[in-house]
Amino acid sequence: MSTKDSNTHHKVLIITYYWPPSGGAGVQRWLKFSKYLKEFGWEPVIYTPENPDAPIVDDSLMQDVPDGITVLKLPIFEPSRVVNILGGGKSTGRTGAAKSVEGKKSFIEEISRWVRGNVFVPDARVAWVRPSYRFLKSWLRENHVDAIISTGPPHSMHLIGLRVKKAFPNIKWITDFRDPWSDMDYLDEFKMGTRAIKKLVQMEKEVIRFSDHVIINSPSVAKTLLGSDNHSKSTLIPNGWDEDDFKLKSSSDDSDSMGTFKLGHFGALYGSRNAPGLWRAVERWNNTEEIKVKISLVGTVGDEIKNNIQDNISIELVGGMGHAEAVKEMMKCDGLLLVQNDTDPARKCTPGKLYEYLACEKPILSVCNSPSDLATRLNEWGLPFCDHNDEEAAYEMLRQITSQEGGKIIDASPFERRALTETLSSLLNKLIAD
Repeated sequence: MSTKDSNTHHKVLIITYYWPPSGGAGVQRWLKFSKYLKEFGWEPVIYTPENPDAPIVDDSLMQDVPDGITVLKLPIFEPSRVVNILGGGKSTGRTGAAKSVEGKKSFIEEISRWVRGNVFVPDARVAWVRPSYRFLKSWLRENHVDAIISTGPPHSMHLIGLRVKKAFPNIKWITDFRDPWSDMDYLDEFKMGTRAIKKLVQMEKEVIRFSDHVIINSPSVAKTLLGSDNHSKSTLIPNGWDEDDFKLKSSSDDSDSMGTFKLGHFGALYGSRNAPGLWRAVERWNNTEEIKVKISLVGTVGDEIKNNIQDNISIELVGGMGHAEAVKEMMKCDGLLLVQNDTDPARKCTPGKLYEYLACEKPILSVCNSPSDLATRLNEWGLPFCDHNDEEAAYEMLRQITSQEGGKIIDASPFERRALTETLSSLLNKLIAD
């Protein structure tokens, strides 16, 4: 028999594949929510794999894990490790997001991608669904929670939530979509057959049907998941920035670019996240203009992009670094570069790093498709952007951001993590009150 704790906090079980010391953007959303939830009367309980196949390890994120938080862990079998070995070990951590040089793939790579797309539906973590359900079903019989949240990708986390919801129908269940699902941009590379696609869509529909509420982080995702007439079931809570990460802002807000304009990109660049128009524009700019531009790429860079920029002396590859260090490096830049995937599904996404860029109060140069959620947001703010191959527009953006025109500062306070957590807690309070 379950009994509710005598303290004043409600409890929420959060089912997430990503948790520190795993790094990258995927972990930060629910790490930061968990950090602040208790301030608003909610105690988070985390359920996560004991041995995830995390593409990035970032020990600096451990400092944000709340003291005394309950973290439930269960071992996971990762078929993706076998697939990646067969594929030559070229995983970027998001299988299918990186393309081989000039789009060519070996036979083994083709087979491994087909297996990923047609055997592991909806994703390579699907084998963890059944043991997780058994574990949580047993745990919930002995422990009270007021709500459950599953966050994806990987969207198999929602399948765990679905099974738990069916077993405990009185517990409110929220699904959080950090990215789209059935129309995610990298699914095309998996050569999914008709049966696999149908199965994926059915899974998505069932998850949405049983969800008590859906959280999205970019506006267009709601229409895809819920249709045009069901938006009352969804709430937009974007990604954000944490004030604690920027406490050294005033002391570190000094460029080290030594007379050049340093433009920094933070995060992975691979496959469709390429900006050939900008690379050409920077090279031409530095041959003709007095103020020189230097691009610093911080994070993993795919081979196809390395080949594209290998002769461009204006671009440096810095490699990966922890989140805390990356924020400090952002503050040393004169401007910040945002590159969105050059795919139709990416039009429904708004990159999380945008909000940290805003918090830096630096000029932002963006490369994205239009129309898109990101382009709409940038237009609202009056910030410059161009598409991936437009050298002339990229050249004009360089002119803007190296002059006073590009220095527009946007109020980042609505996207601070504590403010976003207050929105989340209000939603939770409303759901359990209904």
